[in-house]
Amino acid sequence: MAGEGVPDDGVREQGVLFERTPANTNLSLDVARRLPPRLRFGPSSWTYPGWKGLVYHRDYTGERDFRSRCLEELGRFPWFRIIGIDHTFYSPARASTLDRYAKQLPADFLWLSKVWERVTTPRFGPHPRYGALAGQDNPNFLDSQLFYEAVLPAYDRPLIRDRTGPFLLQFQSLGRADAEWLGSFLTRLRSFLLALPKAFRYAVEVRTPELIQPRYFEILNEAGATHCFNHWDRMPPLIDQMRVAAQAGGLEADFYVARLLTPRGMGYAEAVAQFSPFDKLVQEQASMRDDVVRLAMRALKRDADAFVLVNNRIEGNSPTTIDAIGRMIVDGLEGSKAR
Repeated sequence: MAGEGVPDDGVREQGVLFERTPANTNLSLDVARRLPPRLRFGPSSWTYPGWKGLVYHRDYTGERDFRSRCLEELGRFPWFRIIGIDHTFYSPARASTLDRYAKQLPADFLWLSKVWERVTTPRFGPHPRYGALAGQDNPNFLDSQLFYEAVLPAYDRPLIRDRTGPFLLQFQSLGRADAEWLGSFLTRLRSFLLALPKAFRYAVEVRTPELIQPRYFEILNEAGATHCFNHWDRMPPLIDQMRVAAQAGGLEADFYVARLLTPRGMGYAEAVAQFSPFDKLVQEQASMRDDVVRLAMRALKRDADAFVLVNNRIEGNSPTTIDAIGRMIVDGLEGSKAR
């Protein structure tokens, strides 16, 4: 999870490769093949040893071998059709890295990349990775030129362009930002989004509840971007985010994005402690699942794409969560046809 100072790779949290086997491997993989193609589910990241026996079945010789080769096996897991690339929050993607991913994944498999934090962070935190910039205002905040020069080139290439799903602009919680700051942010966000190349899609993830307001959604519609409906510690429930979007006339982009991150009221560290090693479902989020089904059905009704990324820290095991939500969608669709 970005913004915590630790890349979302799962390996360090696990400690030992493949120490446990998932408790529940009874997934409905046959149902996954009946999910409408416009609905894409996937995990926020992929190097999780806790998925041994569930997603990963090969014998890997160690952490290096696992990290370099497991993406190929993940790409064949029926429920996964998109992957989140979190490490691009910390530094722009290298062309060689995206080329390697493309070789390991099926041709119709997409990725959703976070945009470099130098573009989306208004003020650098105290983390050592910022060096002399720690604690300073970011002069490149919402700098479209930096996006063009540092972020876009690795993606704007043959073969890679077609693999690229929406870019994710993740804006960390602003705390108790005042109305003046929020207004300034929305003005700058509008200018930034309007300056981006239209050949790509963009999703904006805000973690400041006060920004979930009609004006924010109006700006997204003007720019052809979408809101990333995020289930996170201090954000309103997904259904409330959808209601405010509806108050603004609804989202007009031809795609939806959702990220299921942590239970509401539970911080990152607590979720890691409670759910590691991410090998089984620990705590079901029933209302969240219902809301994702609503979002998916809304996308299908509009003939729009939906991209849903599910973190292990939302219920304990991303593949199991995706399986449960996916079955709800397929059961609902097939049940309505039967009637």
